Amino acid sequence: MLAHVQDLVRRNAYRSFTAFLDMRQYTLVRMQLAAGTYRFFGGYPEAQRGILCVHPEGCPPEDEEYPITCLTYTFPEAYALTHRDMLGSLMAQQLRRDTVGDILVSAGKIQCFVTGAAAVVGMALTKIGRIGVKVTDALPYAGDFVQEMQQIGGTVSSPRLDAVLRTALSLGRQACSQFILAGAVTVNAMPCTKPERILTAGDVFSVRGHGKFRMTEISGPTRKGRLHIHIEKYL
Repeated sequence: MLAHVQDLVRRNAYRSFTAFLDMRQYTLVRMQLAAGTYRFFGGYPEAQRGILCVHPEGCPPEDEEYPITCLTYTFPEAYALTHRDMLGSLMAQQLRRDTVGDILVSAGKIQCFVTGAAAVVGMALTKIGRIGVKVTDALPYAGDFVQEMQQIGGTVSSPRLDAVLRTALSLGRQACSQFILAGAVTVNAMPCTKPERILTAGDVFSVRGHGKFRMTEISGPTRKGRLHIHIEKYL
């Protein structure tokens, strides 16, 4: 993937688009690119998976230039479909994962961002799992998706990664350190194996098998010198 992007830069193409990248891939790629020569977009603001465009400095593409189709599936609200259901239905058609971007699920509706063959396949789906659906590519991103979050609060002696994980996971520091040292933790989409890593407000971290979290606030200290932290867990 890195070699492909470097080749785009060498060829000095006017505007070249990658397939969908996740945040880890995007973080790695942008380290190789000069500021003002790339734009990451996934079909809507705050997308976690997106397509990278390598372009001449100061000439980024408009949203509509990206090869992204928004597919909207509707179904009775009595049924509860999930991100996994939608992705599984697409992957069952032998699609590559990098043809599918974010999948946003709300009551009675799923909006899925796709490119290439996935758009053709997605338009042919009449069922997700066992649930009948209707699909259209004529509706834009609705903007009504709200990410559900669990609120977690506590105090720590220091905003070290192992201490923050202890609050987020309700586990002992030793267990949290083991997760980190085993390579099961990422911070801002990059692997982190340092328990002493200091987190700041806005950092996003995940623990394999335990979910994804965002540090939203650090305040204090308390009378005992501890810091209040506030964490949100993605549901």
